[in-house]
Amino acid sequence: MAKCSHHHCSHVYNASAFGVSGELLRPTRHSIGAQAATSLASTGGRGFNRIENFKLDGILSFRAAYTEVGGSFDECHDMHTSYASSVIEELNIADIVKADKVVSRVSVYSPLEGSDEEASFDITGSHFENLRICGHPVDVKLATHEFHQHDTFSKFEQAHQAKRVDHLFMLSGLKNLKEPQLQKLEAQYHALHGVSERVAGWKKGKGKKPGTAAYCCTAAGHLDLKEHVGADSEIQGYGSIICVPKFGVIHLAEVVVHHERRYLNMLRVQMCSTGDGTIHAGGGSGGGTPTFP
Repeated sequence: MAKCSHHHCSHVYNASAFGVSGELLRPTRHSIGAQAATSLASTGGRGFNRIENFKLDGILSFRAAYTEVGGSFDECHDMHTSYASSVIEELNIADIVKADKVVSRVSVYSPLEGSDEEASFDITGSHFENLRICGHPVDVKLATHEFHQHDTFSKFEQAHQAKRVDHLFMLSGLKNLKEPQLQKLEAQYHALHGVSERVAGWKKGKGKKPGTAAYCCTAAGHLDLKEHVGADSEIQGYGSIICVPKFGVIHLAEVVVHHERRYLNMLRVQMCSTGDGTIHAGGGSGGGTPTFP
């Protein structure tokens, strides 16, 4: 009997993406369902979704949002591959955050069942086109190359223990502030509630324990906002965290590094002054799990 040439496996694919989602609490309550959301079947294949000309009062609009996910077996490299991508065109959040295009991409490479190798991940290709914050162009080049260098969980954890990736952590831009400064930020922006305690714990080394389930990171921690808005601007930047008075906090290119998956969210806007609510934009995640037995 001839041997079947098709690859049979018990690998479970996992990928999902969305364009924009959010929850507004004040001045009126409104839930923004995940726009252009799509997810991958556990057996792989492809998924696609697209939404055009979305508008919500003067709070949120975009010309188009489209997502794609895929999963298949790469016979040339004997690996399971999957990806999740999200693109938003002409995004406008409350006339405070604008971008011609927001591109999020997560790629996953999973070894064969029974292999001692780890899954590897990449966010290469993720970027902003003509990002503006309060009218100021912010040309941030994301550190996708550093996540490529530490593309497995073990590599990232080893680099963390050696203090080579501290600048990639989400709160890295706040580490040089003293406690009174952090507490002042917390009082002004309730979206930053608890950061003084978290930063203090990080400085004391509480976050260096091996076996951490996941790391909260950013690909924009190197951003020096003063180079884009000027040293005298009332808009303050702390790496990927941008504080806009009487509006709220903007987070750029958040990455969650987990054993079995990666999550990337290109924009998280937390309004916590004249309005209250959170909007996420450009989200994608991917991973894969071999089943047993």
